[in-house]
Amino acid sequence: MNKENRTPILVVVACGVIALLVLVFGVSCGGGNNDAARDWQGGFSGAAAGAKLTSADLSAHGGSCSASDTQLVVTGACVFDVKEFGGGLFYFGPPTKRARLAPQQAVTVSLLVQGTRAEQNSGPGKTVDLTFGTSGGQMGIVCPGLGTCVLLIQEAGG
Repeated sequence: MNKENRTPILVVVACGVIALLVLVFGVSCGGGNNDAARDWQGGFSGAAAGAKLTSADLSAHGGSCSASDTQLVVTGACVFDVKEFGGGLFYFGPPTKRARLAPQQAVTVSLLVQGTRAEQNSGPGKTVDLTFGTSGGQMGIVCPGLGTCVLLIQEAGG
């Protein structure tokens, strides 16, 4: 049995152990006290929210572009690679990295995430939501005309 065949089995076993622990914890601590249940359940509410996608996760190639903590500057067109994160069999970090781009001019943003390509036209007053899984992906930005585009990097909304 090679590594690719074992990984799904190990994930299922790990999920089963977690489900059993949650069941045992719920039965032993439940006691019909709904107020207590809300307290410990509230701690899990933000677990799937994802981490913030930052400029450190991006590497630019093709075109004239730059990335800082709060903005992307693109002249003409550019492609940003979104680095893989996590790794390992038992990665317990956030499953996604998220951000919101707020273009200051008209732009076309194309995303390649896990083999699926999506494209969106946007402009001032509109935002583009970004979500990348642990395998990363690519983000292309095209500015119409010969100008420079500025896109603000914001925290993803709920």
